[in-house]
Amino acid sequence: MLPRAIDYHRRPMRVLNGVLGAVRPLGLARFELDQDKLLQAARHDTGLEDFGDEAFLQPMSVLIQSLEQEADLNPIGHFLARANILRILKHRLYVQALLQQHPEILQRELGDPVVVVGLARSGTTRLHRLLAADERFLHLQSWESVYPVPWPDSFAAREAGTTEPRITALDQALKAVLYMSPQIAAVHPLGTFEVEEEVGLIQHGFATQLFEIQARIPTFAEWLMTHNQHAAYDYLVTLLKIVAWWRDDPPGKPWILKSPQYMQDLDELLRIFPGARLLCPHRDPVKVVGSACSMTWNAIVRDSASVTPEWVGQEWLGKIERMLRKTLEVREQQVSRENQYDLLYADISTDWQRSMQGVYGFLDMPFTDQARDSMQEWLAGNRQHKHGAHKYSLSDFGLARDEVDRRLMFYRQRFEIPYETANPHLAAGANPGGAA
Repeated sequence: MLPRAIDYHRRPMRVLNGVLGAVRPLGLARFELDQDKLLQAARHDTGLEDFGDEAFLQPMSVLIQSLEQEADLNPIGHFLARANILRILKHRLYVQALLQQHPEILQRELGDPVVVVGLARSGTTRLHRLLAADERFLHLQSWESVYPVPWPDSFAAREAGTTEPRITALDQALKAVLYMSPQIAAVHPLGTFEVEEEVGLIQHGFATQLFEIQARIPTFAEWLMTHNQHAAYDYLVTLLKIVAWWRDDPPGKPWILKSPQYMQDLDELLRIFPGARLLCPHRDPVKVVGSACSMTWNAIVRDSASVTPEWVGQEWLGKIERMLRKTLEVREQQVSRENQYDLLYADISTDWQRSMQGVYGFLDMPFTDQARDSMQEWLAGNRQHKHGAHKYSLSDFGLARDEVDRRLMFYRQRFEIPYETANPHLAAGANPGGAA
């Protein structure tokens, strides 16, 4: 039996896959994943020619090859993959046109950010959104993460005082997503104006884990893990400057940044932000692995025709182990003690105010009444399981608890992470955190 998943295969999905599959041979829908033709289509749709630094062409090529040869995309998956790549390419053209008109954008000061660095499902979203409630920090909203660059009609809308077209576009996209898969909000809260991470910006460099969550592409995933991502992270800086310029943010005001991908690319993050201060939440790896597998399965099953839960389990257990080992190595070698702060998911969940007092002490900032009240307000409107419980099990993905414990014990011991449920199968003394 397959793991419990978001109901992607309800009637609208079956009908849409059927329709797209029927029209594909007739050439009535765009499916082709050809690099040159996609570049040409982006130029045609925008009337622009300059993509800027062409370093993105290599990861784009690897991605397309992996999608075509490994992903086994269904008609919806093929259609959406092409649309997503085309969206990114058009944005890169808009970036260069904007920078030619406003070169002062690149002169903006970003300052040293505060960065949440932790595995997905370890409390990173909660910590990120609590801090974003403090008006002393900058953060992205969802529509800015997906569409970070103003469109040509964005300027006209601002002049006329009408709704930003990028906001309208994401509103419509999210309505479609929630119609086809209403349970997805239980896995990750969605909303046009929700506080969001920068993975959407990193995607514009074609060097993001987001692609891995959407399709089975192991060749691309390995390439991403083993090659430097200088160009993608340099582009991240450019996009943050564009967002800040469009909003007219105060120069130097610190950003709150967050993405699980920083576990994989911490060296790149520190290269562009050497003064970054790291907040590192930790959670029982047994829970993290199970939750990460479930999140990936619920996303990937929509687009890939033959992916198995067992493949998801092995792929993400291995990936999580490699990310943890790399992060520990980089933290030990490149980050001063005063620029990194560890905290436990259990503490954030049970006594968030005490946890935040510790965070603000580390940041050498007062934990003001305004910040506390804003955080409390956010929590009141975003209670846990507001959109339903996210249910999952390791066994759903062919994984045994003891295997996960064994492979990730180095991480549990390093940070004295408690078990969220006791493991009776481990030898006495192998449970450093005790049962929680």
